Amino acid sequence: MKPLTLLYIEDDTDIQEIYIEFLNDYVETVHLANDGETGYDMYLEYKPDIILLDINMPKLDGLTLAEKIRKTDKNVQIIITTAYGEQEKLLKAIELYLVKYILKPIDFNELKDALGKAIDELELISNSVEPVQKIYCLDENSVWNRDTEKLYTNREEIKLTKNERRLLALISTDENKVFTFFDIFNHIAQDNYDKNYDANQVRALVKLLRKKIPKESIINIYGEGYRFNPVNIEDCANQY
Repeated sequence: MKPLTLLYIEDDTDIQEIYIEFLNDYVETVHLANDGETGYDMYLEYKPDIILLDINMPKLDGLTLAEKIRKTDKNVQIIITTAYGEQEKLLKAIELYLVKYILKPIDFNELKDALGKAIDELELISNSVEPVQKIYCLDENSVWNRDTEKLYTNREEIKLTKNERRLLALISTDENKVFTFFDIFNHIAQDNYDKNYDANQVRALVKLLRKKIPKESIINIYGEGYRFNPVNIEDCANQY
């Protein structure tokens, strides 16, 4: 397996200091954040293998953050810590596929067990999941590379705005899924937490993106949202 990275999100820096050395025995790199918003930004930047986070954090609570991450990432291993009185909140976490939740103060043996389970699961994923095709042909001349988040037409890169790139990156994660207007808005507004939901903004963004790609590459599912629709052209992806 590749060297593992862990993102530890906890607003109490004194608590973080207690466990950093312990965590470094299990992973190559530990990144630290002290609130939910910063934690999400660091998740996007570093794409860690494991996330250890507290349920009660400023700006963005742990469950909301975990739910936000799970919308596009099913493989990152999430461990949540919680105070005794917050256990009822974990009913919301049933569908978040957590490795474990640990009561504070964190017992080192419980943390060791959780990390071991996370690492075992990552190894299983690494050994069993076949590489996913991440280069998509949109027509004979247009290609979207989801790994690099770059769009090409006739081998020339087409410049995308930040939101156009985010939109295309999101819907190309699953060509069989219909992404709702809210799914898309929530993803493109990921660094603007105070922005109010606006479906018209999503429609306008799709319209702008369709000027740069074949229109049929994004299908409008009436009353629901949008679905990615690449084409199957032999050897197209191999040219990029």
